[in-house]
Order: sequence, then C-alpha cells, then structure tokens
Amino acid sequence: MPRPLPLNLPQTFLPERRLLAKLLSFIADQGGGDKEAISAATGIPTGKSTGKVEPMIRYVQGMGLANAEKAASQWRLSLTPLGEIVQREDPFLSEPVTIWLLHLMLCRRCGRSTPARGIADAWFALFADSGFRLGPCFTPAAWLDVLIERHGQKAYLFSLASIVLRSYLEASSLACAPVALSPLTVEGNPPGRFQDQGIIRQSAPVEKRFFPAYAAAFYLNWDELFNAETQLALDEFADQSRFFTVLGWDDIAISRWLDWMADQGILQIDRHTGTPILLRLRETVSIIARVYCELV
Repeated sequence: MPRPLPLNLPQTFLPERRLLAKLLSFIADQGGGDKEAISAATGIPTGKSTGKVEPMIRYVQGMGLANAEKAASQWRLSLTPLGEIVQREDPFLSEPVTIWLLHLMLCRRCGRSTPARGIADAWFALFADSGFRLGPCFTPAAWLDVLIERHGQKAYLFSLASIVLRSYLEASSLACAPVALSPLTVEGNPPGRFQDQGIIRQSAPVEKRFFPAYAAAFYLNWDELFNAETQLALDEFADQSRFFTVLGWDDIAISRWLDWMADQGILQIDRHTGTPILLRLRETVSIIARVYCELV
C-alpha cells in the first residue's frame, strides 16, 4: 500500500515535464544515488537545502511511475510497470493521454481510512474532495481557504495552493495541447491578480484514445483500495476511490467507458442487481501494457 507523500511535496516547484522525463530516464538506467549525484546525472538543479531533485522524485512517486526510498541521504529508485510503459512509449510526457493518466494517479486516494486523504493530498483535496464546496468554477483564493480548513494555518499553503493550479495551466508542466483538454483552464482572459481569476474544472475527454489509460488508472486504484476483491459494486468503487469525481463524468460518460471495458474483455458487468457489479477479468500488468494501444 502506498504511503502518503509529504503535503508540501512540491516545495516551490512545478512538475516540469522536461525534468520528470530526465528523472525517469535516469531511473531506468541507474536507479539511485544522493540528490547531488542525481542532479549531476540529469541536470535537474539542486542545492544542499533545497532544489528540484527531491520534489521531482516525489512527483513521480505520486504519479505511480516510480518506487522511491531514502536512507542516509541515498535514494533507491525503480520504475513501476506504469513508469516503464510511459518512459518507453512517451518519454517526453507529451501526449494528452499521458497527462490525464498522471493526473488521475496524482489525485488518487491513500487507503480507505477516514477522513479521506490522498497520496498527494493537495491534489486529492482539489479534484476529489472539494467539488461541492468550490463548484465547477472557483477562484484560487477560495481554493486556498479549502486547504487552510483542511490542514490548518501553514506558512507554505499559499505556495502549495498556487502550485497545484499552475501545474495544469503552464505548458512546461501538465497543461495539455490543446489547452481545452487540460484538467483546469482559466476563465476567459481576465485581468487582475491570479488569486481573483476564475479557474474552471474540465471533465476528462470521453474519447476512445484515452480509454486504455483510464482503464490502467482504474485497475491501479482497485489494487490499492480493494486488493482482496475481484468483484465489486460500481457504487462502492466510486464512493471509496472518488475516481469518477476526478474524471468529472456523469452517468452517461461512465456507462460509455464501462461498455468499452466490457467489449475489450477487461471487465464483466452485471447490471441486473440494481447497481452494476464489476468483475475483473485481467491482471493489472496486462492493462498497463495497453495504455497507448488506441493511439494512431
């Protein structure tokens, strides 16, 4: 079971795709060292007390791309099966399919204890646990209030709240091209302070090319939250994981994707019991291997 990451995992740094790609390549080739050695090998800047190496490691952990353990200043790093397929098929993390997959993983719940918390809790809080409070369009200031209520007054929360939003608004980070596919967009082109601008939640694209990536995230969420189960009610999965909340989907979109999963032999769906009952038909590693299978 993954452990929750430090709340302030970014420190003050965005998840820059260029740096994440360099780190994944390094992990595939070498797999560890202290942060100075990792910096020297990758070009990711770092210093004695701060720098980007360790935040980038935390990001790839949160995205489910790498396993990471630190002992006596040494990092032991290895790619997960998801990290291996992403690093091989989209080494520059440029595909919108990849970005949505990493987004779903970064927003996943950590265990089933209450109150619900995320692997990277600031991301989970925004996308999985504050929909009713903030609504589909909100200001950065309102989002900061949510974080303060959730975690108390902490000096770094202003920076953290901004980093979470900017992750999806800056091209160097997790903004998609075209921008309309990004998990967040800015309302219009408003003047004034960023803290007062309207931020819009975007639903995940209901497009076939994205479906295998959603399937991989679905199976990985199931593994972490319901490891002992091969059959599960859709409502229970949805309530516990908040998976469809992060996707931003209504029942029609969910049903379309589930039908695709059934057609692909990924799930068996029993709709005769009220709520659909889902039966897993594959091993997770086989689903991960097909993340990019619908791309031309």
